Amino acid sequence: MRNRVTVLVLLLGLGAGRTAAAQHDAASALGDASVEAPHPGPVDPHAALPPGHPPTAADPHAGAEIQRAAVPQTFAEEAPGLAPGVVLVRVVNAAGDPQPEALVRLGAMRDGDRDTPREARTDNNGVARFEGLDRGSGIAYRASTEREGARFGAMPFQLGARSGYRVQLVRHEVEHGGRAVLLWDARVELRFKDDRIVVVHRYRVANLSGLALPGDPPHPTAYVPQPGLRFGLPAGYTAFQAAPSMDDLRLNAEGDVAILQGSVAPTVDQPVEVTWQYHVPIRGGDVSLEMSLPLPLVNATLASEAPRGLSMEVEGMPAAERRVSQGENILITGVNRQPNDPAVRSFRIHLRGIPAAAGPERTVAAVIAGALVLGALGLAVRRRKAPGGGRDRAELEAERDRILAEMRALVGLRETGEVGPETYARRRRELALWLAATLRALDPDAAPSPSA
Repeated sequence: MRNRVTVLVLLLGLGAGRTAAAQHDAASALGDASVEAPHPGPVDPHAALPPGHPPTAADPHAGAEIQRAAVPQTFAEEAPGLAPGVVLVRVVNAAGDPQPEALVRLGAMRDGDRDTPREARTDNNGVARFEGLDRGSGIAYRASTEREGARFGAMPFQLGARSGYRVQLVRHEVEHGGRAVLLWDARVELRFKDDRIVVVHRYRVANLSGLALPGDPPHPTAYVPQPGLRFGLPAGYTAFQAAPSMDDLRLNAEGDVAILQGSVAPTVDQPVEVTWQYHVPIRGGDVSLEMSLPLPLVNATLASEAPRGLSMEVEGMPAAERRVSQGENILITGVNRQPNDPAVRSFRIHLRGIPAAAGPERTVAAVIAGALVLGALGLAVRRRKAPGGGRDRAELEAERDRILAEMRALVGLRETGEVGPETYARRRRELALWLAATLRALDPDAAPSPSA
């Protein structure tokens, strides 16, 4: 099965030609922590192969048409014909068949605090009904249902004064082996701050069970790792922190591993992203870091800022290139896996010649803490400016909730001293402007002005 997944990756043009672009992205991210580097986009089997992609004619599946499962979409949308304060949640399977007697949970967040969720079971048509719900900008709802440890949820939404909401949840079958699950894209970024290295990990997990080669019909299933995906952490790490996620995943550090738990639905558009950071104490000289990986890897990029005299070696990867990004020296390397390449089971990074005062000699080192909180800011701004970039209400509501989550995370970083007062004020202002623009798009008559 692993070989067939690798063939799928190659046919989709996802396993090669990414190193240069990914390294440029990582360089940009290190140069400006407020801008999230773009990742590979939605899977398109009909798109031309990227520059540098190896010929696939020798492959027995060359030219084969990738089969995609026709899966109904999960959504949450306003329903003008539905009375205000009413939410109808329909649960279907991957074939679109209604699922009776499914337990639906309607969670609520009121002014940043969670309310007791409401629960209801679906009728013979797969529909659960919730009535008498509070409306207004102070409360947001999210519908979800579970199956064998997997949670399937729609984007959060707010109820308006004139109509209710209609939600559809797609409840997939569940498997625990992860035969079609891989690390689509991995990025590790290193910065020096005072007497420590700040390490930021960004991983994108793809579930390709909804895709198949001819003769092997797609069978989309949700992946629930048991007891969880275990990412190794380097010895002596401190200050572990995971970024908020809009997906049904949670990440916690236990001993020498970061454990990812929850469920990964079949990838329809974008892989699921998980991000975390931690510190590694240093005293100058040489340091070796090792992080193990629980899934097959397609693309990886590793980048470090480069004070004078520093060198970086990553085992199994090309020699790190020294570049200048926005006036800052960095070292960068990466790998794109091919079917016959040795499996990448860990990152082994060797840093040599670390100055004793690697952090204090640079005034911009403190911005790394903001990278975890503000990684999506630049991407969201670009989306707003994209030609013809109109977005539906569900996307805008999801963006609003993500901004609020990042504001809370920023406050936490300020309280722990990871962000200084000037950086905090600047980032908070940026988030406030982003939030105001999003609220204006949602409701032009009611959006507040941003505050510093």
